[in-house]
Amino acid sequence: MKRSIHDLQPNQNPPDFKPVFVSKSHRQTLPILPRRPSSSIDAGNHDLKDDAGNRDRVREKELEAIREQFFGSSKKKRVLSKPGPLNSHWDDTDDTSGDVDVLCRVNPLCGSGFIAGIDRREQRKLAARQKKEAIAQIRYDAFDMRVERHWSEKRLEEMTERDWRIFREDYGISYKGSKIPPPMRGWGESRLSPELLKAVERAGFKTPSPIQMAAIPLGLEQRDVIGIAETGSGKTAAFVLPMLVYISKLPPMNEDSEAEGPYALVLAPTRELALQIEEETVKLARYLGINVVSIVGGQSIEEQGFKLRQGCEVVVATPGRLLDCLERRLLVF
Repeated sequence: MKRSIHDLQPNQNPPDFKPVFVSKSHRQTLPILPRRPSSSIDAGNHDLKDDAGNRDRVREKELEAIREQFFGSSKKKRVLSKPGPLNSHWDDTDDTSGDVDVLCRVNPLCGSGFIAGIDRREQRKLAARQKKEAIAQIRYDAFDMRVERHWSEKRLEEMTERDWRIFREDYGISYKGSKIPPPMRGWGESRLSPELLKAVERAGFKTPSPIQMAAIPLGLEQRDVIGIAETGSGKTAAFVLPMLVYISKLPPMNEDSEAEGPYALVLAPTRELALQIEEETVKLARYLGINVVSIVGGQSIEEQGFKLRQGCEVVVATPGRLLDCLERRLLVF
């Protein structure tokens, strides 16, 4: 077994380290020394690593200093803005309360607000008189929120752009387009003929729905409209009423013009919807003398062709049956 001098003589540290060979009998007489823990060796290794890391960091800092000396620093300096001087002076134009309330212009006499050299009784009388005159001279501005009337209390010519915006927000009306006329607030502002208003009243439409408020004014101007609304919101009347207004201005249908075809065509994707539109159109055209014919599948095409030959102003059809009538020359456009 090989042992070092450190194992044989732990208190001595000779400069020359050489292994020594001992016999078995001599080895048995030697005391058993405790083994040095490995942590001390590891600690020494860590110290060596730390020294190497420190040298690398020092070298990196030196290189960085050389780069900054020749190329300049790449770090941006933080610029601190100094606050300006505080302006504590009061300008009379900063007070805008007098533009809203005239009473703010009156000098109230409270606390020690009396002017020296003038009788206090006279000052109180003068202040009361100024307050009374200011109240009498108040004129309610249209933009004063305290006295602004609701759009439902205004006439049509009194409505402002702000009122129309609030009106559209109240009924959930939105537009996309240009040069859009304002919506109608009631049937009295719809510009419909008396016959149509009478039919609307008989149909039970007390107030127009949002889609009717927005679409009818556009339809009366013969604009192209795509309306989106939920089921049962009155979309049929929204396009049927402007259509009837347009037809009522055309010459009445006679024997000479019957062969030229109807004035209006309404296409529906299903038979049930086409029949519903026909029923609604007949109800609204009651007092106008306008004939409405529906051509849908599931019914006799000969009977439908007979009604078309008699003449009608409005045709409500499904695409399939409409093509059949056109192929058989029962209907022309």
